[in-house]
Amino acid sequence: MIVDLLRHGEPIGGKRFRGLQDDPLTDKGWSQMIDSTSGKKWDFIASSPLDRCSKFAKQLAFNTGTNLQIYNELVEFDWGEWQGMSAEQIGIENLNRFKNDPTKNAPRNSENLYEFNERVLSTFNKIIEQHNNKTSGLLVVHAGVIRVIKSNLMNLPLEKLFNIKVAAGSCERFEF
Repeated sequence: MIVDLLRHGEPIGGKRFRGLQDDPLTDKGWSQMIDSTSGKKWDFIASSPLDRCSKFAKQLAFNTGTNLQIYNELVEFDWGEWQGMSAEQIGIENLNRFKNDPTKNAPRNSENLYEFNERVLSTFNKIIEQHNNKTSGLLVVHAGVIRVIKSNLMNLPLEKLFNIKVAAGSCERFEF
């Protein structure tokens, strides 16, 4: 099976730790996603329910006649007190501590990283199982969700999750 992981494009407000905050995409954000999916087809599309993913997924599904299913469990990591903040507002020392060991240095009131990992992977496995007779799928999701799936597929430890770079509007293909 082939699975493409598409991160939503650039949202209004620039780079921030959005989590569950659902800012709409900029025109550039839409263009990034259009460019990443141009000329490609899938047997199914799965998406996060947040507008920065689902609006594009719905349009793509309509334009291509592809079945779309929204999964509430594919929402982004809940950043707690960092929600909506920029890296400058959080501070480089806080970010570096978090990136070096996110299991011990998570923001206050954030989602538990192990629970986030379990939520995403169990949903990913459910999607794959539901579509095991199909040859290709597209997941329209967030950087954190992509990091969890990639780290699992690449056998990386959870502690290294936030060292994985995922560009806005990028689409990566995995075959398994």
